[in-house]
Amino acid sequence: MNERLEQIISSSEEFKILANEFENGNFAKTIMLISKDSDYCLSFAKLLACMILDGGLDNGKLKKSENYIKMSVSSHPDIKIYPLKDKLLVADSSEIVSESSIRPIFAEKKVFIIKNIEQSMEAAQNKLLKTLEEPQNNVYFILTSSNINLLLPTIKSRCNKVELKKLQKEDIISCIEGCEDIKLVTALSEGYLGKARLLSCMPNLGIIFEKVLSVVTKLKSSKQLLSFSKSLLEFASEAEFVFHCLSLIFEDLLYLKGGQELRFEMFREELEKVEGEYSIKAIAMIEKQIDRAVRELSFNCNFTLVLENLLLNILEVKYICR
Repeated sequence: MNERLEQIISSSEEFKILANEFENGNFAKTIMLISKDSDYCLSFAKLLACMILDGGLDNGKLKKSENYIKMSVSSHPDIKIYPLKDKLLVADSSEIVSESSIRPIFAEKKVFIIKNIEQSMEAAQNKLLKTLEEPQNNVYFILTSSNINLLLPTIKSRCNKVELKKLQKEDIISCIEGCEDIKLVTALSEGYLGKARLLSCMPNLGIIFEKVLSVVTKLKSSKQLLSFSKSLLEFASEAEFVFHCLSLIFEDLLYLKGGQELRFEMFREELEKVEGEYSIKAIAMIEKQIDRAVRELSFNCNFTLVLENLLLNILEVKYICR
């Protein structure tokens, strides 16, 4: 695990509260970590598992114990991570129930981490209910979820739910190394480390974004439609990302009009030049058109057709809402 990420997690308000509850004997045996950032959630869960196995913190810091070392190389026999494949199956739940009754091998306690529990089969969730409600004395469960609304109410009611805050820009930057477009990656990540890591590996990220930005700042007439659509069609494999960037840029125009902090501060000058071309009503209508385009893509509509219609709609809305 990235050392900086470890520092961010262990010094976070949520981790400190949980550590304090553990040391004061108020710690729940079943915890649910809630965040859209699956990567961050899993890292948080692993460090929390170490804290549990080590019996708390050492002067407010994680102990660099053998538990910690084994966790770091994914070889701790008493930290079990599920599911074994993409989502939790009934067979996984059966194994968890069985394993939870077996004594720890290395530590005095055992921790089960269940990732993305909301993606599991309903039968798999039901299989865990009794075990989650009445864990063995030396057994703890840490569940992670990006959307608890998809979970069975009976699962939610058995967990102490902890919502993890998004990361600050500085924290994202400190965890991503060797990225040329780090400012853009940070802005697009929306505070989610997992998303930032994916974006940092995306080829031509800067080029794609600049071409999308040019739609907002340079598309003035229908005569330009063919040229602009061609420039974006080469990124058909990243169609959803193209539309997502477009939506965020228009959102920044709203922030600009309201005097709020911009997500894409580095492009403030370009946005200020065209702010007057888009009324608040126009931006709201365009955002709806973008949402519609995204839905059409989800139905496997032709990207070329969807893109050209969207660009034409943007021009029409600008004209109507002048």
